[in-house]
Amino acid sequence: MDSTVAANATGAMALPMVDTGTTIFTTLGYLSLLLGVIFLAYYLLRRLGVQGMGIQGGQGAPQLMGRLMLGQHQSVVVVRHQGKDLLLGVTAEHVTLLDKGDADESIAEPAEKKNFASFLKRSTGDEG
Repeated sequence: MDSTVAANATGAMALPMVDTGTTIFTTLGYLSLLLGVIFLAYYLLRRLGVQGMGIQGGQGAPQLMGRLMLGQHQSVVVVRHQGKDLLLGVTAEHVTLLDKGDADESIAEPAEKKNFASFLKRSTGDEG
């Protein structure tokens, strides 16, 4: 018993053997599993159409109807909100209301399926 106490006092106690190859592969396995779960969750959220956390996509939410890029950080957009079409000028610094009008219910699809020029003509009142 005295020899055990003496060995502990001098710090000559041997450390347990660790296989570093197995430890590294186990850690890499857990890391790849975690990354796989994160990418799977991201894919499923995108696939199911979740737009964002805390953003409500109901009928009262603004809907982007079209965008016309004018420069690198400038664009003109049409946003439909509460039965109104808003023509907005958007820059890197601010957003300006250019025109406001009643929404044309015959154009119920977003700009991906309709031509932006039709929104711009209708908003400015230019029919030709």
